Amino acid sequence: MSETANTPLAPGLFRTPFSRDYWRCAAREFKSVKTLAVAAVLIAVRVALKPLSIPLSPNLSINFGFFVNALGAMIFGPVVAIPAAAISDTLGCILFPNGPYFFPFILTEIAGSLLFALFLYRAPLTSWRVVLSRFAVCFLVNIVIQTPIMLWYYKLMLGKDYAIFDLPRIAKNLVLFPFESLLLLLFLNALRPVTYRMKLTYDPPQKLQIRKRLVLFVVVLFLVGAAATGAYYVYDYQTNNFAKDFTTAERAEFNHALAERIGAGEDELVLVNRIHRTLFHSEQDVTYTVYKIDPSIADPDGLWGMKNSEAKESDVLTVLEENCQLVIDGN
Repeated sequence: MSETANTPLAPGLFRTPFSRDYWRCAAREFKSVKTLAVAAVLIAVRVALKPLSIPLSPNLSINFGFFVNALGAMIFGPVVAIPAAAISDTLGCILFPNGPYFFPFILTEIAGSLLFALFLYRAPLTSWRVVLSRFAVCFLVNIVIQTPIMLWYYKLMLGKDYAIFDLPRIAKNLVLFPFESLLLLLFLNALRPVTYRMKLTYDPPQKLQIRKRLVLFVVVLFLVGAAATGAYYVYDYQTNNFAKDFTTAERAEFNHALAERIGAGEDELVLVNRIHRTLFHSEQDVTYTVYKIDPSIADPDGLWGMKNSEAKESDVLTVLEENCQLVIDGN
């Protein structure tokens, strides 16, 4: 079957999900005993596959769950995909817990299933659709949607800060995207004749073609994603406040060195506010505040590891100079 927009559609197929009839068909899947039975089986398989993966390196692995996720979304559509994703995520967390349970993570499961369904359900299955569906999940779900959820999770459940730009996670999605797209193509291509004979899908089985244009398209998507990632990494690095990552001991050591550099008096306390670095240069742009220490403090050494937010609430410190700036060599 040609992969062009002019190809006649088989009965029961839609070119896009932006159709009232498309959503009526998706809603009717809830009334089909066969569809619900298949959904239950795929939920069970999806849960069973959650702890399984193919390790590629310490930070890279291919998980099997998205294969079943895409297959299920192609069969039962977006309306059934939402509760199916919620059930599989909840059961997976109960049976294979991995850290504290955090309910908002269910949104990534739902979003992934929904995107696969919008691309694959009652659609003329083409290589382009399969590749775009995987790219949409990798980018929109695994990077865009998951980032604020991870921020919330780290803050609320772990009491830690989470880097908005999590380079290993982003790199993992970019690196694995071409391989996962190819594997998904092979997987759906192998199962489509089975689902069609069982009257679970409506697109007559034709071999999905992996043409040069598709390979070039995947490479372009990868390069665009890599370029955007690189650009954001430079921006994030140069706007990141490196002082917030200091331990108390590291902050005290840096503050002592800073006080010595600016020639602070013995009754003065110097606390760093922010440290900004330029990616390709060693200089550090340091912003700091100078405090006067109350003479009644017998042992002021414990004050040097304080954060400015703590110092401003202290009764034994008085602000002398605020938001002072200094450029120092970071080496």
